[in-house]
Amino acid sequence: MRPSTSCFTDNWRLFRMYFFSEERIYARIMLLILIILELISIGLNVLLTYWNKDLIDTFIKFDQSAFLLSLLYFIFIAIGIIIVLVYKQYLAQLLQLRWRRWLTDDFLSKYLSKHAYYQMSLLKNNCPTIDDPNDNPDQRISMDVNVYVENVYMLLIGLLNSFVSLISYVFVLWSHSGVIKINLTQNFSFEIKGVMVWSALIYAGLGTLITNLIGRVLFRLKYVQEHYEANFRYGLVGLRDHAESVAFYRSESNEKLSLTSLYADIMFNFRQIIHRKLIFNSFNAFYRMLAIIFPFLVASPRYFSREITLGDLTLIAVTFENVHRALSFIPNSYETIVQWRSATIRLIEFKYVLNELHAAEQNSKIQFVYLPNEQSMKIQELTVRLPLKIGEDNGQILINRFNLIFQSHQTVLITVRLKQYLIRISFFFRLTGKSGSGKSTFLRTLAGIWSYGSGTITFPINDTVAFLPQKPYCPLGSLRNCLTYPSTSFSSEENKKIEYILNLCKMQCWFDRLDEIQDWSRILSLGEQQKMAFIRILYLKPKWLFLDEATSSLDEQAETYFYSILIQQLMNYSTIISVGHRNSLRQFHRVELALDRGLITVLSLSSEDKLKNTCF
Repeated sequence: MRPSTSCFTDNWRLFRMYFFSEERIYARIMLLILIILELISIGLNVLLTYWNKDLIDTFIKFDQSAFLLSLLYFIFIAIGIIIVLVYKQYLAQLLQLRWRRWLTDDFLSKYLSKHAYYQMSLLKNNCPTIDDPNDNPDQRISMDVNVYVENVYMLLIGLLNSFVSLISYVFVLWSHSGVIKINLTQNFSFEIKGVMVWSALIYAGLGTLITNLIGRVLFRLKYVQEHYEANFRYGLVGLRDHAESVAFYRSESNEKLSLTSLYADIMFNFRQIIHRKLIFNSFNAFYRMLAIIFPFLVASPRYFSREITLGDLTLIAVTFENVHRALSFIPNSYETIVQWRSATIRLIEFKYVLNELHAAEQNSKIQFVYLPNEQSMKIQELTVRLPLKIGEDNGQILINRFNLIFQSHQTVLITVRLKQYLIRISFFFRLTGKSGSGKSTFLRTLAGIWSYGSGTITFPINDTVAFLPQKPYCPLGSLRNCLTYPSTSFSSEENKKIEYILNLCKMQCWFDRLDEIQDWSRILSLGEQQKMAFIRILYLKPKWLFLDEATSSLDEQAETYFYSILIQQLMNYSTIISVGHRNSLRQFHRVELALDRGLITVLSLSSEDKLKNTCF
């Protein structure tokens, strides 16, 4: 959980991100224009208030010529109000659009930077707590940013409107409030000037205090509601993503029970919101209705004593309403404040977690070095651990002080207890070990997405590196995109290369579907996806290739065929390390690295290699 700070500090952190960014000139100019339009709008409304008084006076005096002249004034005032209102809304939407786009892009860039999205998935619990800052990052980026931008603008302009309206109308109300003389004794009396202004201050102050006492619980309830709603959506997405498994298990009743439980949390919390809003809305309705009659109750004695005209009374009522509305900004905007505050907290928490993950990555004791003239990959004193929490790597040791040098196309140099062993092999390694021993974590460390541990890993700077997981990623788009991911080059030569590889892999059935746009992760079986991943590797031809159970869904015949193609195409180009449990994989590897309880045993799988079994 992030350190506790005030809501104004939180909002300033988010607000300044855009208004001090590279778009600051555009943002500040647009905001300045909108402020000017808001001031003009308030001025026109003040004129409209005076016009309303004059209009009523023309009716009282039966002055038709003055009435017609007031209509002419109204046309000019109305045209001004319409123009200002339309352009104020138009420019506000443009600013919000650019603001949301920039803020979304900033969060998205940080989320995708330094593998933060992956680190969050590791640290996230299966059922996150309400205060877990790692929960539902998709909602924070897609929804909370929009809620924040819309509401912070509404509150900012609303606060400005209230402040300027108060200054504009309070003088009008003061000048028409009159004086109340109070006689305490025969010899002592005093006068109260601006009684309508003081009445508005007392009325709005009490209303704000009571509103906050009743409604402050809504802040927490709204925050919790967003969390429960996001969990329910996450559960529905999980059902959609694993629909086939659920259907095979015939576990619809289990899924319904789980989803019903998630939805029950929504209902329980929403009932609390309903009950709290019942009290809040009851007071708010009473508060607003009383405000309509309140100025007439205070000012009517002066009217009946003929101190003021009906036009004056109307002006006092309208002016009081504007002063009261300006002073009642918090009660009138309370639900907007609740939504804004909830979104602000979630975004600040998200920003805090991203910063912590980036700092942990920056301070990682696993250092990657990329050298221009280097011909080998070196692993020096590598220790890999499990994390306990963000920024800490003092958990269980998976690999302890491992040293290895892969000499590209020549030899492998293994250092054990200051002794060096040289192996001449064909650069196909197999990493084995029991489930949970750390094989996949070792590959994640080499990929640079696991930062918990210590040591140095050196790569040639110009060499390409590829990692093939057990479940390949299928991006949305055409089959051609999936086969060449992450490459985006589709020249005629590249297309011929794809067709050649498809022929080589006996996957000609995909020829006619290369440009078909589908969700291929749902259409292709896991075995077909693994074949697709092998085709992708043959297309990319990486210098260093790491396979993690990459053939687990293929039958042994298909596995043998695709490994044979891999050897045939990449033998003299790539160094390959694969993780796999099947004994059928032994024939394709010359050296086995067996991982067990933090130690790695180096085994020779061929009699041609003169290396004794060594554990370190």
